[in-house]
Amino acid sequence: MSKPTPGHPVRSRLRLSGRADRVVLVAALGILSAVSPMATDMYLASMPAMAVHFGASTSAVQLTLTSYMVGMALGQFLLGPVSDVLGRHRLMVAGNVLFLLSSVAVVLAPSVGAVIVLRAVQGAAGAAGVVIARAVVSDIASGRRAAQLFSVLATITSLAPVVAPLLGGVIATVAPWQTVFWALAAFGLLMLACSVLVVPETLPPHRRHRGGVGAVVGGSWRVLRTPSFMGYALAFGSAFGALFSYISASSFVVQNVLGYSALGYSVIFAVNACGSILGALVNTRLVGRVEPGTVLRTALVVMGTVNVVGLALVLAGITGWTTLAHLFVSQACIGFVLGNAVALAQSRVPGRAGAGSAVLGLVQFLIGGLVSPLTGLAGQHSAVPMAVSMAVCSLLAVGAVLLAGRLSRRPPGKPSPSAGPSAGPSAGPSPGGDSRGPHRGVPPDP
Repeated sequence: MSKPTPGHPVRSRLRLSGRADRVVLVAALGILSAVSPMATDMYLASMPAMAVHFGASTSAVQLTLTSYMVGMALGQFLLGPVSDVLGRHRLMVAGNVLFLLSSVAVVLAPSVGAVIVLRAVQGAAGAAGVVIARAVVSDIASGRRAAQLFSVLATITSLAPVVAPLLGGVIATVAPWQTVFWALAAFGLLMLACSVLVVPETLPPHRRHRGGVGAVVGGSWRVLRTPSFMGYALAFGSAFGALFSYISASSFVVQNVLGYSALGYSVIFAVNACGSILGALVNTRLVGRVEPGTVLRTALVVMGTVNVVGLALVLAGITGWTTLAHLFVSQACIGFVLGNAVALAQSRVPGRAGAGSAVLGLVQFLIGGLVSPLTGLAGQHSAVPMAVSMAVCSLLAVGAVLLAGRLSRRPPGKPSPSAGPSAGPSAGPSPGGDSRGPHRGVPPDP
């Protein structure tokens, strides 16, 4: 496969004609990126039933979320740089097979401890689709075009928090919790079909990094040592921490504090997810007119303000419709945050799309895994830990993005010459006509 150019964009394995081929390819990447909300949101309504089934505490059951997040984080950190060396496609297929098998294994787990371990494996396997889908976008687009594609992926991914909790609520009402993981096995089969039949190899051999393990470690280390990238990565991860604080505690808060049923909770969760989808759709249009950095900073400031006000209301003992409004507005802001943060971060490490995607995933899911058990410290009948975590994470995100903006006024460094001719940037010219060459820097982020 030759390097993609504006006149010769990357095509799917189906080789459809015109626009249909691009739509199918982006849809497949969106499905692969949606694995985390599917693997977490679908069984939130069944977590109380899982605790009863295993005779486990709330925090123990929430550790099944934490272990998934840790597995997802470590899997991305390893697989992203490896894909810069070995290519994208084979790792994606292998990860989807393992995700399918681990989903079935959870159904047969004899204890909550076994579920915790298997969820870590499931997270590491699902990481292949998430990290490589991001790398594929960076392979084929850059600049505002990349921000638009990442927003489209975020929109597709945001459909999962609509479908997953509704399906999960129905399952929690009429079937045992194990049914959720049979549904995840079916989703794993869908991901496998996308990777085998649709997504092509976007990093041909002549553009891969050489040097084996040394190249893998070196790529990640160079990304970690890029301050402007880490600023955007921390903003991205902290915003996700606010999101996951809500995800991990919302089933207990909405059902036990606000008094809704499992199905009612699923409807509320889906409505909030629609807010995120709406934000991502608006952002896709907005970044064509406004700099992505400006949109990102504005969205994070609004989210931080809303979450601080929401915390103040919860501490004052005011819950109910105000809590629901707080959660909806916060989720709507997320739609403007994630795609722009990823695009801006990846722009700071040209030529290392896999390693950059890996570090983003590591930061994202380590923070998510950290906040998950913390939101359950006060038990099943308090919204305070969730509100505190959402406020703290969003304020950290504001600080990180402001720092990143200051650091980004300097152009990013060029790829190391020691990497050889194969170390040229994996992000070729975008379909929109960006003609950056392998030895030119990119302009500072806005």
